[in-house]
Amino acid sequence: MLKENKYCCEDHVDMAFDDFLVEKETFPCLEKSEDSKCSYCNKKAEYVLKLPS
Repeated sequence: MLKENKYCCEDHVDMAFDDFLVEKETFPCLEKSEDSKCSYCNKKAEYVLKLPS
């Protein structure tokens, strides 16, 4: 199974949304991230995209 959560910084939020939609075929829940790194550039992640509960 694919990774459930996608972490992104402010610069990569659009790319993360696009990738999430393609991979999961559904819209994500967007939440603030605490202590994670961006999946694209390793900067501090501002957001986490998750499957809806």
